[in-house]
Amino acid sequence: MFHALYISSYNDGRSRRAKQATHLAHELAWAEHLPADWRDQVMSPLWVTVHRDRDCSSERWVGYNEDDQPCWVRHRFVIEGRQEACVPGERAVGYCEDLVAWWMRDGRWLIHRTILSQADRRPASYSFYALSERMPR
Repeated sequence: MFHALYISSYNDGRSRRAKQATHLAHELAWAEHLPADWRDQVMSPLWVTVHRDRDCSSERWVGYNEDDQPCWVRHRFVIEGRQEACVPGERAVGYCEDLVAWWMRDGRWLIHRTILSQADRRPASYSFYALSERMPR
């Protein structure tokens, strides 16, 4: 499934336009997990495409700047675990990943990744930042 989100105006810290991007009446949290020290080094998206696959519990958002170049990416997906490992009535999560990336003005991508794994009934969660020369796929 594909949805396009057009942002009528935005606030990138330098612009006088003050409205925030919205999607389905909720503010688009494109700066979530972005460290305050890095905010002036990234561009905010002017429009966003949303791809959803309900069959495999995944979604991918790509935000574009004024030159129609990707400047923000977010993807999330869940892989369900074994049913016998979960509490009745709850979905068994085997692996979950949430990635957010921002294109910086120097051409690199700042990536924040959060991973939750529940292998062998031992939940482990961690998140980290990384820099990359390429946009995450």
